[in-house]
Amino acid sequence: MNGSAGIPTPASSSRVQPASAGSAPRPERRSDPPVQATLVDLWEKVSKLMRQEIALAKAELSDKAELLKARLVSSAAGAALMLAGLLSLVAAVILLLATVMPSWLAALVTGACACGAGYLLIARVRGLAAELEPERTLQNVEKDIQTFTEASR
Repeated sequence: MNGSAGIPTPASSSRVQPASAGSAPRPERRSDPPVQATLVDLWEKVSKLMRQEIALAKAELSDKAELLKARLVSSAAGAALMLAGLLSLVAAVILLLATVMPSWLAALVTGACACGAGYLLIARVRGLAAELEPERTLQNVEKDIQTFTEASR
């Protein structure tokens, strides 16, 4: 202190002492960070964690999208070639059946069989959507939620 005026000096700034002998002494400041600083730090860490999770999800979905794109391009090229061959086979089956039944009935039977086969092929691909789920991101978010839940108890 600088005399009796009650003005703290640089050497005594860590402790606050009474200005006069008649007032009650103030408690010393603790070295713990104030609540506001703790909340700001927590907010920054949670914000950083969320940005990292979003970046992971973007990267994972980008990888899955590239894989899907490659599969679709390959499938489209194969489908175009198969369509040409399939149309030739359908015409051959219709001509073959037309020798034993009326041509309109041969075309109807062949068309029904082709539709049934197409439906079975499409039904087999429905599980593709499950492969596109960002698995690691979902696991990390579940771990984060569990960690926050346990920490708040």
